Amino acid sequence: MASRALEAPKSRRAPADLRLGGGRGEAGVTLVEIVVALAILSVVLISLGGLMFQVSQQTRRATALSYLGAALQSEQTRIEGLPWDSLDAARGCAAGSTGRLTYTRCTTVTSVTPRWKQIRVVVVPTGNLTAPPETLVVDRTKPRIPSPFNR
Repeated sequence: MASRALEAPKSRRAPADLRLGGGRGEAGVTLVEIVVALAILSVVLISLGGLMFQVSQQTRRATALSYLGAALQSEQTRIEGLPWDSLDAARGCAAGSTGRLTYTRCTTVTSVTPRWKQIRVVVVPTGNLTAPPETLVVDRTKPRIPSPFNR
């Protein structure tokens, strides 16, 4: 019995023994805590990935619409710069590009009155940047010939 009295009592392992660091009074992180932290991190990163995808799609669409607006301005300048007698020659379809946007433009000319024509240009994007087709309507009137007697 004397030998048993000299033995140290066996103790049960404390919960600290399950922590990294061996339970020697060192603070550690359990495997469960690491797994939970990784799960939270993965949910956050997946959410950010989806958000970044949506932002890139919206940016691409905004870029296409911006180039489409520039194409429409270019077409309007082209139509307004044509002489009255050359408006009928502008009919038909042709390819064009503005920046990174390639498109097909189809032009129709309608004579509303002998002195008034309506030019309709439909711009349809055809390249990598996609946007809905846009229609531009320009009204042109025949300029009056100035009289030398009205000075």
